[in-house]
Amino acid sequence: MNSMTGYGRGELELGGRSYCVELRSYNNRFLDVKVRLPWLGKDLEVKVEGAIRGRVHRGRVEASAWETGGGAAGGRLQLDEALARDLGALLGKLAEIIGADLGTAARLVPPQRELVLADPTLGLDPEQTWSALEEGLAQALDRLLEMRRVEGQATGRDMAQHLDEVERLRGRLAEETASEPETLRARLTERIAALDGVSVDPERIAQEVALLADRCDVSEELARLESHIEQLRRMMDQDGPVGREIEFLLQEFNRELNTIGSKSQSGSIAHLVVQAKTAVERMREQAQNLE
Repeated sequence: MNSMTGYGRGELELGGRSYCVELRSYNNRFLDVKVRLPWLGKDLEVKVEGAIRGRVHRGRVEASAWETGGGAAGGRLQLDEALARDLGALLGKLAEIIGADLGTAARLVPPQRELVLADPTLGLDPEQTWSALEEGLAQALDRLLEMRRVEGQATGRDMAQHLDEVERLRGRLAEETASEPETLRARLTERIAALDGVSVDPERIAQEVALLADRCDVSEELARLESHIEQLRRMMDQDGPVGREIEFLLQEFNRELNTIGSKSQSGSIAHLVVQAKTAVERMREQAQNLE
């Protein structure tokens, strides 16, 4: 199992400059990748996102890069033409609304710092740029995934302890529920004996006890709970993404425990159910951090 939280960092050289690639991942229901690079061109962002999606299956991943050391060559200025066109249209509309010229309208709009950018990749072959970036990204991914693996193993060890507790409590529930019909018989007989002058046919008592025993029978629920425990242990030994499957399975744990609690009339059984549900809830909280 792997955690969804982690951090990875890689380094690269490009155009005589040194850069750092950084990856941070957080909990998320699905895979969500956000990329922010200092170089122009959506094609690079698409390739970075594709490389991340090829190795990460769940979580929010933020990828960023920045220059860490100066080189001999400076970046050449480039105009963001799409932003310039949008800005021109906005200024024209603003000038029309306020009845002023473009110069006056421009002074009302804050400076756009990203309108003119220094792009150090200008003049470089696009494949050369991606090759350098890919190497740094691979380093960052390796370190990110290693941290996620280590954290996942720690989470798995903690979950295993809670699962052991659920299994122990399931054994206690099996013992308690097996003796519950006899407990119900003794309780019913005692209550009838306390009634003065009332005579009840023993066969009638046996029928009532049989009916109560059928209502409180939880053998099927205990069998399914045992199967869920075995299935969860197998999942926890897997290396791939199992977080969502574990979350679903833990819902089934609660379903069986709720049914056991609702069928039983014993306070001790209700107490065991509460203890088991507490352990399941702790596992569910941990599973939300698994890939």
